[in-house]
Amino acid sequence: MRSAVVFAGVSPHPPIIIPEVGGRHVKDVEATVRGVEQMMRRLVASRPDVVVIISPHAPLDPQSFSAYSGPRLRGDLWDFGAPQVEFDVPNHVVLLSRLVAVAHERGLPMWLVPAGRRLDHGAMVPLYYLLKAGWRSSVLVVGLSLRPFEDHMRFGECVAEAAEQLGLRVAICASGDMSHRLKPGAPAGYHPEAHRYDEAIVEAIRADDFERILRIDPDLREEAGEDIYRSLLIAYGALGRTLHRPEVFSYEGPFGVGYMAAILADYSAGDGRGERVGEAELPALARRAVEAYIKERRVLDPPRQLQGMAAERAGVFVSLKTRQGQLRGCIGTIEPVQENVAREVIHNAIAAATRDPRFEPVREEELEDLVFSVDILSPPEPVADPKELDPKRYGVIVETDDGRRGLLLPDLPGIETVEEQLRYARMKAGIRPDEPARISRFTVRRIREGGRAAAGNEE
Repeated sequence: MRSAVVFAGVSPHPPIIIPEVGGRHVKDVEATVRGVEQMMRRLVASRPDVVVIISPHAPLDPQSFSAYSGPRLRGDLWDFGAPQVEFDVPNHVVLLSRLVAVAHERGLPMWLVPAGRRLDHGAMVPLYYLLKAGWRSSVLVVGLSLRPFEDHMRFGECVAEAAEQLGLRVAICASGDMSHRLKPGAPAGYHPEAHRYDEAIVEAIRADDFERILRIDPDLREEAGEDIYRSLLIAYGALGRTLHRPEVFSYEGPFGVGYMAAILADYSAGDGRGERVGEAELPALARRAVEAYIKERRVLDPPRQLQGMAAERAGVFVSLKTRQGQLRGCIGTIEPVQENVAREVIHNAIAAATRDPRFEPVREEELEDLVFSVDILSPPEPVADPKELDPKRYGVIVETDDGRRGLLLPDLPGIETVEEQLRYARMKAGIRPDEPARISRFTVRRIREGGRAAAGNEE
């Protein structure tokens, strides 16, 4: 199943975590918002072809699993006081058609929610944060049934098999809230034992032991008044009934309902040895390299299957910025020192995160807030006249005979003229304005995280 399902995460779905709905109350669920944002960024970074959202609030037929039909999936948050928050995303009707066929073959009936039916909030709340994380492709929304729990895992297996048959990479988002009875005044009333249900699920995921979830006392599950269990079962089935590097980002219950943001499996977070890596995947490779080094003190091995520029030799710079645009580290090589660009990215990413003298080393808790970009440099070419320079198009290298060398990438904020570019390049290397120096220029191919590439535009 791993070849089809590359990621599975868990998202709560209370509309109050959406700022347009929650307003001032969003501050009471800040941990949940951060957790969902982290999970969704990881989901998008796994580069799926389609995201399957499992919603416990999709229209229910007791004996059939459901899925929204039609070419587009639409909805809004009118019922929650925010009609301006609208959704309109493409439905992956090809996967839907294949899923119906596979489920039928396995004796699991499905019914299709009529085209045009508005999405439920169990789908829209995760979708809000999925879109915020940069997702711009197809989605499939499926619902639960009241069939036995084993059938829910089998239905998850059908999702993976259908994707496998079509050659699709799939990410799963299991939508669901945990106990609804955590405190007096909670939506479903209060039960003093309800917290044990949430604790059992959180501890099981952290321990990489889903079997604990399967063994939860049915009476405790009933006392909790939850709506996450069946979503988890479908996701678990889609993963081939195994977890992979699970992680809980957040858990809280400020309003009497438990909210958990977590990852059940992220195969893109492994060493990547079996995947194909080309130019567009280099920022994700940089991220994995930094995560492996900071979390495990391990230097990532490069993928075996390299394509295009990833397999060539070139100088490479790796830049790390916060999501607010502040530089957090930038280290590179003007000329290649590794056997290929992929290795160059791995080593320079680690250096940018841990050895940029301008900054403290990146801490583990910062990783999810960082954005990675990779600059692949063209071979430097000598410049006889500064008129041949253009700070928007070309980077510049200034060097002296004694080995001092300053480099500036192209199109940097605040660098508008050739004179400014040369002055800053000299300053970086400690070269006085009146000292003789050789000048070279180069272009860059810049790839931003998410696969967006542009020539010569500073991240």
